[in-house]
Amino acid sequence: MLCVAALLAAVCALLAGGSFDRLGQGGYTPGNTEAERADRALARQFAVSVGDLVLLARTDSPADDPGTRTAGAAFTRRVAGLEGVRRAASYWTTGDPALRSRDGQSSLVVAELRGSESDRVRTAARIVPRLTGGQGPFEVSATGPAWGRHEAVQQSRTDLVRAELIVAPLVLLVLATAYGSLVATIVPMAIGLLSVAGGLTALRLLSEFMEVSAFAANITTALGFGLAVDYGLFLVARYRESIAAGLSERQAVAEARRSAGRTVLFSALTVALALGALLLLPMPFLKSLACAGIAVVTLSAVAALGVVPALLTVLGPHLDRGDLWRAIRRRAGESSAESPGWRRVGLAVARRPVLFGGGCCLLLAVLALPFGHARFGLVDERSLPMSASSHATADSILADFVSSPGRVLKLVLTPPAHSERPADAAVTRYARQLSGLPGVTDVRSSAGTYRDGRRIASPTPASAAYHGRNATLLTLTALQGPGSPAAERLVADVRALPAPGSVLVGGPAALSADTTEAMAHALPRAGLAMLISTFVLLLLFTRSLLLPVKALLVGLLSLTASLGAIVLVFQDHHATWLVGGFTPTGTLETSIPPLMFCIAFGLSIDYELFLLSRVREHYTAHGDNRAAVVFGIARTGRLVSASALVVAISMGALLLSGITSLKILGFGLAVAVLVDATLVRGVLVPAAMCLAGRANWWLPG
Repeated sequence: MLCVAALLAAVCALLAGGSFDRLGQGGYTPGNTEAERADRALARQFAVSVGDLVLLARTDSPADDPGTRTAGAAFTRRVAGLEGVRRAASYWTTGDPALRSRDGQSSLVVAELRGSESDRVRTAARIVPRLTGGQGPFEVSATGPAWGRHEAVQQSRTDLVRAELIVAPLVLLVLATAYGSLVATIVPMAIGLLSVAGGLTALRLLSEFMEVSAFAANITTALGFGLAVDYGLFLVARYRESIAAGLSERQAVAEARRSAGRTVLFSALTVALALGALLLLPMPFLKSLACAGIAVVTLSAVAALGVVPALLTVLGPHLDRGDLWRAIRRRAGESSAESPGWRRVGLAVARRPVLFGGGCCLLLAVLALPFGHARFGLVDERSLPMSASSHATADSILADFVSSPGRVLKLVLTPPAHSERPADAAVTRYARQLSGLPGVTDVRSSAGTYRDGRRIASPTPASAAYHGRNATLLTLTALQGPGSPAAERLVADVRALPAPGSVLVGGPAALSADTTEAMAHALPRAGLAMLISTFVLLLLFTRSLLLPVKALLVGLLSLTASLGAIVLVFQDHHATWLVGGFTPTGTLETSIPPLMFCIAFGLSIDYELFLLSRVREHYTAHGDNRAAVVFGIARTGRLVSASALVVAISMGALLLSGITSLKILGFGLAVAVLVDATLVRGVLVPAAMCLAGRANWWLPG
């Protein structure tokens, strides 16, 4: 068995080497929102670049200098002629003043790229190095969604290597401290490393059938490593306990696989079901992470149940060799299977369950309060480090240009059926009304530019591009960026304003609002599916009706506390020293809270299963509910604490990432597992079980 495992590990390591290059780089929006339909209509109807790639060209001479104009027009034609570029526009080819900086020293070249979202990212990766730096009289830098996502993928690859180099030694230190023996740490560490290699191979195989996000590598390897080490921990602990009870080595291996193995199996099913809820959400990014996560969790369980018994058979006689804590335990008269500290906690909670349980609920409720004012938006260049080209260039554009591409709404106006293009008079009236809305700086149309209900500029040669085959384009510049409450209100006001025909509203702010709304519609269905499936699984595991309900309620309460923590740090910008540097945006990326919730919920139920398995075992043998609860806490407290610390280190390593979204996920999951392993598993769950008494174990029929 060990030879087969070693061979598979070697094959997986070879296959995993090329997995990153095959992963996708898109899928962060639902795909069929009004904003996305507007972008598709723009591509079909108008000779206007959508702005997948934005190049900032700086020069020492004014942009209107004849030599600069000639060089700028030539550079724009060069960009437009590259493979993968549909069209490109600049101030020098359109005369649009929005593409020229306030001081006249810089201009924008806006390019629309061909293909799917991932195709556009790959095109940007190929052409940007050839277009940036010194280009004749210009110094060129790049930003835009396509280039920003490419830089995010490159950053995540660097982060993954750094995290692996840091996590493995820290986990080894935690395990050595928990076990006191380096030999005993070999088992969970071997399973963890096997799970990482297998997880990356699974990502590569999945990429043959679907687009898998590049961020899946960071998230699933951290999750797989933490879970695999956890499963190894529980199996080894049960083996050592069986040896201490007088069983032979072969009997101890069988007992560990029978008892702890059943819990590992149910735990893996629980985490897989929690991740499966992401398949019901509309974002392809989350669907790919769900498939990758389920594959990695399955591999972790298979590795634990298949390889750990073989390792214990070989290493069993040497497992406690060099145990640093054996002499201390012997002098104290303590059993290695129990934690005296957690036994004292269990006894204190059992004596005053209302006081401890109520206090814990109050504390978790206070921690959850900040989540009540959470705001959501789409990821953009600000999620990258300040040193990233796309982030720095976007900041320069925001500071130097009147109109930033990120603050522009694009309205595609089509006439009623069987009508020609909307009349200029109707477009003029509509543009005047739009320009009078709160938060609008100006509106551009084929009839001119409008501000505060008045026309401030006549049509220019660039206005011809605002006429499509049977539609008219209007562009509206907002005061606030995407994701802000003001931008969301503006999108709603624009859509509520009567128009001379049907109108599609696109642009970053509209896409952010549409994505948030689509997620809000899908979340109840996904949450209900997760709760029902988890309830059924817990019902089968515990043979109880009350315990699954209690587990779900307690899990939800503990998770809202971790969601409140990420709002407090990343949205409200408090205690940021905990997570390192990042650029605050005032919003949370829309896909991160559901992803964090599903992973943390699965881990929460995971710890619940390990506790309940020991409590039920004692209750079945002795029939004393309160003694069974104290026994379960004493037997699992140290183990769950070490396990939670391993997962917190594995997931918390994402805090070292330069990408804000991964920082949020790592911080939230680390807080969730630590709170769950201490306050929830150590205080709240025992208090609830002591109060319920024999009702814990009631099942009709």
